[in-house]
Amino acid sequence: MNIDSTAAIEAQHLHHSLVSLARADLARDYLCIRAKNRHGLSNIQVNQLHMGILLHGQQQIKLHKQQISLSAGDLFMIKPDTVADTVSIPDPATGEFLSILVPLCEEVIQAAQMIWAKPVTDKTATILRFPMDDFAPHLLGWQAALLEQDLVKARLCIAAILVQLCQQQCSDILIVPPVKLARQIYQWVQEHPQYPWQSSEIEARLGLSSATLRRKLSLEHTSLREIITHARLAYALELLYSNRLPLKTIAAKSGYQSVATFRERFMQRYQVDPGVLSLY
Repeated sequence: MNIDSTAAIEAQHLHHSLVSLARADLARDYLCIRAKNRHGLSNIQVNQLHMGILLHGQQQIKLHKQQISLSAGDLFMIKPDTVADTVSIPDPATGEFLSILVPLCEEVIQAAQMIWAKPVTDKTATILRFPMDDFAPHLLGWQAALLEQDLVKARLCIAAILVQLCQQQCSDILIVPPVKLARQIYQWVQEHPQYPWQSSEIEARLGLSSATLRRKLSLEHTSLREIITHARLAYALELLYSNRLPLKTIAAKSGYQSVATFRERFMQRYQVDPGVLSLY
């Protein structure tokens, strides 16, 4: 067997393994994104470093100063504090768009920082693209660790990918921006989207007066109402992509008692009807 044939077999094995992981029903540190219809989404807010792996189909991502086209077999990194518009296109052969998206927690980034132990400067693009085959050993180790429910080993594999990217002159992926007040509130709401969040409770948690909270959020160009709405809708988007649930159930899990209100808010935010994304 020649080198090219061996490489092709290894690439096929990696792809098959990651597709199996994407379709596995696991308690996991990643999001499986599946869609049967071509669709676009506007104003997707990325609050932390994400790693994505495109397995079936194509995706176009547009930012303020960058546009990138992704194909099956691409591994990509999206830096924090990014707002993007996307178009997802299913694969003609499988009829499916399939991607894995991994939000990278600070513990993983800190582990990579300790291993790299060198200064970093912000010099690369907001979205970085690489062949996923370049990271095959770490990705296969990550997949195996998740199937074994060994989250420590899985996170070490992700940290190893980050270090490898640093070796490819992309060390600025390790930069963690200061935590904004809006992001802190956003995370609280995302963890409990069904909870009836009130301004008074958030003010008490933060130890801030109503006027001070409004002023601080205004400096971050947002409001409490916007944060709560965006966090709930982002949670709903994850459910739409990864779960076979009726819209009524997804709306309720996201904090909306009315499907009509949920649909209206979703379309205002993402410029697409949630019914287009539903797998149910």
